[in-house]
Amino acid sequence: MRLRLNAPSDAWEMSDIHPLLASLLADLARSASCHEDARARLYPEPVGESDGNEDLRADWREHVEPELERFFASSREIVSGDLAALGRHGGARLVIPRRNLDAWLNVLNQARLIIAEQNRFQDTDLDHRRAPDLTTRRGMDLLRMHFYAHLQEMLVEAGTEPA
Repeated sequence: MRLRLNAPSDAWEMSDIHPLLASLLADLARSASCHEDARARLYPEPVGESDGNEDLRADWREHVEPELERFFASSREIVSGDLAALGRHGGARLVIPRRNLDAWLNVLNQARLIIAEQNRFQDTDLDHRRAPDLTTRRGMDLLRMHFYAHLQEMLVEAGTEPA
C-alpha cells in the first residue's frame, strides 16, 4: 500500500491496497459506530465518582456528550463518503482530501478504542512482535487494530507535510 499527495487535487491517494486491507478499510465506519461497547472509553467522566462533583458530571452529560456524539457521527459520515469511492478510481485506490484528515484520524481512533474494548485487549495482546491468529475473530480484530494504528500513523505524518 502506498500513500502519496496528489498536489493538484490537494488529496492523499492510497494505492496498491491489498484486498484484505481494502476490506478492513471498507469496515472502518461500521467498526467506529459500535459505541455502546466502549462508551466509558469514548465519553470518559470529567471527574472521578468520589470527587462529589455531580453538577459537573450532569453538565458534561447534558452539554459535552451530545456534542461529542455529533462530532463522532459527522466524522464517520465524512469517512464513509471517502470510502464509498474505494476502488472506483481504477483498482484498489482511495482518495482522501486533505480537509478530511482530521475526520479520518478521529474515526480510526474511535474504531481502535471500540475494538480494544470489545475484545478486552491487554497490553500483552497489542505486542507487535507476535503475529495475530487470523483463524479467530479476536485475531482478525487484532489485525484490524494494528492496521488502523498504522494508517493513523501514516495520516499523522501526511498531515504534517506542507500543502
